[in-house]
Amino acid sequence: MRRLLLALFILSVSISTAQRGKIFFSETLDMHLPTYIQNAEDAIKNREQDKISSLFDNLVKNNLIGTYMDNFTSKNLGKKVISFSEFEKPVILFTFSSWAIPSKGELPAINELAKEYKDDLTIVLLFWGDHKTVRKKTKDYHHSITIHYVDDQDNNNTHIIRNLKHSLGLPLIYIINSQKEIIAIERRISNKLSQPIEEAYFENKELLKNSIVTLLNNERIISEAPIVTH
Repeated sequence: MRRLLLALFILSVSISTAQRGKIFFSETLDMHLPTYIQNAEDAIKNREQDKISSLFDNLVKNNLIGTYMDNFTSKNLGKKVISFSEFEKPVILFTFSSWAIPSKGELPAINELAKEYKDDLTIVLLFWGDHKTVRKKTKDYHHSITIHYVDDQDNNNTHIIRNLKHSLGLPLIYIINSQKEIIAIERRISNKLSQPIEEAYFENKELLKNSIVTLLNNERIISEAPIVTH
């Protein structure tokens, strides 16, 4: 009994120490964003498209991967306020602007993989817009997909919401494990007007499938990790 109590005490101390050592997405982005924006603006001015892409990749790889998603609130289509911490499964988080044109082939790719992996993870589509617009825009998504929205009219956007919406200026996919650690951030597939719908579908499916495989492999590593007691 004493050994069990000691082991539980050591485990609680280890967890508490780990939590205190977490670095969150917003604070890290705030630290590195000014330099990123300045360098990106210089690259745009000089028409260095490759450099713009590499700047984003370096920001993500060197600074944002391994940070933890801040706990923020948004509303589901039932207008219920939900905290991000309430998601128990690993999350694939898409950010959308309700006024933007969706990527060709993305919707059927998301629907297919959401059905296939509904027991393993949660796919969350986070829209910026009002309830009526978002409900109309999302009517064709599979019911296993979680639809959330943030309405600017509520005037209660937190710092993390502003960062997700504005800071990186790109439609993104955040791959987040069950401990809320960001293990990857992917740029969504851009629209190519001349691209056949079938080709766009397979391109989107490959991107999302790779993200899911990465996430589930990470979850297996977490579940198999031994308890550190010293």
